[in-house]
Amino acid sequence: MFFTDQAKAMSRYFALVDCNNFYASCERVFNPKLEKKPVVVLSNNDGCVIARSNEAKAIGIPMGEPLFKVKALIRSKDVKVFSANFTLYGDMSRRVMEVLADHCADLEVYSIDEAFMELRFYHQSANSLVAWAEKLRATVYQWTGIPVSVGIGATKTLAKLANHVAKKRTRTGVYAIRTDDPLLHEITIGEVWGIGRRYEARLRQVGVNTVRELQCIEEGWMRQEFGVVGLRLLKEIKGEVCLLLEDPVTARKHTMVSRSFADDLYELAEIQRRLALYATRLGEKLRHYRQAAGVLTIYLWVNKHRNRRRDGRTCFARSVNLPIATNNTNHLISWSAVVAKALFEAGTNYKKAGIMASELVPENLSQGNLFQDHRAHERDNRVMKLVDELNQKMGQSTVYFAACGERPSIPLRQDYKSVNFTTNWQELLEIWG
Repeated sequence: MFFTDQAKAMSRYFALVDCNNFYASCERVFNPKLEKKPVVVLSNNDGCVIARSNEAKAIGIPMGEPLFKVKALIRSKDVKVFSANFTLYGDMSRRVMEVLADHCADLEVYSIDEAFMELRFYHQSANSLVAWAEKLRATVYQWTGIPVSVGIGATKTLAKLANHVAKKRTRTGVYAIRTDDPLLHEITIGEVWGIGRRYEARLRQVGVNTVRELQCIEEGWMRQEFGVVGLRLLKEIKGEVCLLLEDPVTARKHTMVSRSFADDLYELAEIQRRLALYATRLGEKLRHYRQAAGVLTIYLWVNKHRNRRRDGRTCFARSVNLPIATNNTNHLISWSAVVAKALFEAGTNYKKAGIMASELVPENLSQGNLFQDHRAHERDNRVMKLVDELNQKMGQSTVYFAACGERPSIPLRQDYKSVNFTTNWQELLEIWG
């Protein structure tokens, strides 16, 4: 038997497609010399290691390790180092997800490098599912250059577990797991999606160490110990579908953009300019997810290491209920400037600022009012759509609002950054014959 009888009756299986070492793989797509070489990618401002190729893992570079601690190892092992290039990674992620969407209509983009698929149309046998997944994996690699692993299971939790097996224990990168799979006797509970340190510690206290032992737990005990969430997890491991694909638009409850400044800021005008940059990014995010913000919150943080305030406060925040829910960058910039002016206190050394959108609603369900000029509203929407299209085609900040300053950018330290091969005409890959 491949899956449970219940899963067969529902004709529903799930697949999790996960890009292997995604950031490092993106760097390799346009630089074949990096194949088989240890590669690491650094966080913003070149702080810590946030991605590693398998070769970098093998020589002992830990995840999250500060760059200065591993510089000697990097030099001695000839490790290739890259600053995070999120423009490139985001575009490559979009390409991978478009390939997946072409092969399955029921898709949930779970993260930048992961997506769940609901395979209602493939339920004949284990072999047909595996063959389909292997073909999908080959297509993704052929069309994008990104290697992926595919895990298949009767539930999302089992699919996630199968993906772990596909990545760690197979050569093909594909695995379909059964609810009575012998591997469940070997896989520890710490590998199960949704089991954190607290769950794992409690389960080990009662002698539950493997996934198979977890399947044998009584549902009543699981609910008493971990509530409905724990019970749902147990049922998923047993093959009962409890988690369906989520709509990324309705799943987001709020979104935020915040950054630390390279140096302390004392002038209101400069803080407003930085917030205009953040509001621009916030507007892009909201429009990407087809949402509008009903409430805007501005945060200002004081440099706690050199706090000049007598009262010792380090964080200031104020929210404003917007008259009409919006994702228009111009409106977001205007309101952020107003709120920042109300928060600002002269003589305070500000180190960080942030802008958060909440009370999010689908943009097509935004409630208007009698005083709204609907023609102006439609015109503004067309303008923002055009701005987004131009910036996507010609590069970020090709078109921007004057409040952001001249050719705006959020300054980051990126000593090892690769170029934007896919999103900037001036940085296209050149091949000389």
